[in-house]
Amino acid sequence: MKKLALMAALGLFVASCNSDKAAEATTGEAQEVTANGAAETIALDSGSTVAWRGFKTYTPMDDQHLGTVNVQEGTFDVAEGKLVGGSITIDMNSITCTDLEDEGKRGYLEGHLKSDAFFHADSFPTAVFEIVEVVDPSEATKYSTVTGNLTIRGTTNSITFPADVSVVEDGVKFMAPTFSIDRTLWGANFHNRDDATIAESLKDDLIDHSIELTIKVKATK
Repeated sequence: MKKLALMAALGLFVASCNSDKAAEATTGEAQEVTANGAAETIALDSGSTVAWRGFKTYTPMDDQHLGTVNVQEGTFDVAEGKLVGGSITIDMNSITCTDLEDEGKRGYLEGHLKSDAFFHADSFPTAVFEIVEVVDPSEATKYSTVTGNLTIRGTTNSITFPADVSVVEDGVKFMAPTFSIDRTLWGANFHNRDDATIAESLKDDLIDHSIELTIKVKATK
């Protein structure tokens, strides 16, 4: 009887998972970056940010936090009217939570995200995304396919995701619709659900492995 009750509880538990989350970027081993000597390098505009969302796995969508992190610097490389390379450097000490009005709670969360439980900003103050390849949209796809190396906490993996890339006369516009990454692949392992006991999981207190990112930056000549 206890076994049946536990199975029923687990069924409800799984059914209540946070299913409305963005598609995860394809992740793999770091790839070689090839320089294009003929490319024109254009610096990113200042003041750019990347939006993020974190949430718990087994609770409603409103149990989440939203925020931004600043782009420290970056460049896009353009050759023959196409984006062929570039890099974006993120200031991990600029992580900000935008949904908490209480200053104390907001400060606590921001400090927690910068701690070694998550992004260890003291030791790894920047994250870097370096573009490896940009594949133009096909007739069946709306977006380009962007592959690049993402370095967080000193760990580098390649990620592939869709993006709206526009190379115009005065620069480059780059907008990636919301996608997610598995933070544990970069060593941010706080509340690892794979190591949690059933009892711990049923507390609905586990932060999802996924962190959602929305990138919208531009470079102007």
